[in-house]
Amino acid sequence: MNKETGVSTLEMNRTTAQQHQLGIYLHIPFCVRKCYYCDFNSGPLSQTARQDYLEALRQEILHSPWRGFEAKTVFFGGGTPSELSIAELGTLVQALRQTFRVREKAEWSIECNPGTTTRTFFAELGQIGFNRISLGVQSFHDHHLQALGRVHDSAEAKSAYRLLREAGCDNVNLDLMFGLPQQTLQEWEADVSEALTLSPEHLSLYNLTIEAGTEFGNRQARGELREVDEDLSADMYELAMDRTRAAGYSQYEISNYSRPGRQCAHNLIYWRNEPYLGFGVSAASFIDGLRWTNTGNLREYAQTAASGRVSRATEEALKDREALGEEIMLRLRTSEGISLSSLSTHYHFDVASLFSQTLELLSTHDFITQAGDRVQLTRQGRLMANEVCMRFLSDDA
Repeated sequence: MNKETGVSTLEMNRTTAQQHQLGIYLHIPFCVRKCYYCDFNSGPLSQTARQDYLEALRQEILHSPWRGFEAKTVFFGGGTPSELSIAELGTLVQALRQTFRVREKAEWSIECNPGTTTRTFFAELGQIGFNRISLGVQSFHDHHLQALGRVHDSAEAKSAYRLLREAGCDNVNLDLMFGLPQQTLQEWEADVSEALTLSPEHLSLYNLTIEAGTEFGNRQARGELREVDEDLSADMYELAMDRTRAAGYSQYEISNYSRPGRQCAHNLIYWRNEPYLGFGVSAASFIDGLRWTNTGNLREYAQTAASGRVSRATEEALKDREALGEEIMLRLRTSEGISLSSLSTHYHFDVASLFSQTLELLSTHDFITQAGDRVQLTRQGRLMANEVCMRFLSDDA
């Protein structure tokens, strides 16, 4: 409750959110088997647990406090959303359309794993509204797929891509990972070459990070697994940048490359620090400076979903200075970079003066380039992106 106006925080957020278009994310936590590197809330569930979860997810959508707002993107992630049947997916799509004003030409994305889909399934995805498919390939080398705990092989990945095209999908993303245990530069080059031969509209090329609590994290803690040498990972990243550029792709974000006009509109919402709603267990939302994540407990989630106020695991209201630093960190990841004047106007800070020393230091080390009002990462800056971006979050920036 705002003491000055007598208006609740939720009401204030609703009022402000009406001025924006939202991105919507649905978390589908089902998997045949949890991959060894995955730290998302996902895994195998019984049929009863699946049905209970899907009904809770539907109820959370239908009872959303932001009912009636416009959605310009929808993204089904997980987990493995393609484990759901078309009927199950259609029920969720219907709930979204019943609750929100989904833009006529909205981007509808869904993550699919090779080996869990058919040509008919892909065609039916298009019929219920999905117009962008993200295929979790990760590698075209079977021994790496096995080492990652994936349930498909390279042949199934290529087959799934072919089935996608035969079903008429004209907006496909392929996920690939580098910096894998025992992976060589030559193997990564072959993976990139294979992906470029397939010629998808979009590529997401990620450096593997080993997170605590995952199977890889546990192995690392026992001394059984080492992260790939940083210099080798840097070589792999530069190879990806060079090969994709030569093939006509634009690196519009640190790990993402697209054909002209085929950027992922949903993920751009995150990187531009725009409002989004997350539905499902552990899903994250950001509205008017308030950031929260749903509970990660399936039972607690199911018990509170129909109330429209799912129990939250975290909640944070960013202050002006913190919010500014976070927006800089996010926007710098993109090829657009940041506009100092726009940020100054929005946050009521003289951003150029506030970060003058940081900007000078990063420019001196060739991590950023500044052309008038616009600040962007250089090639060297992209290699050190996490360290560079964190500079704008520190108290002494």
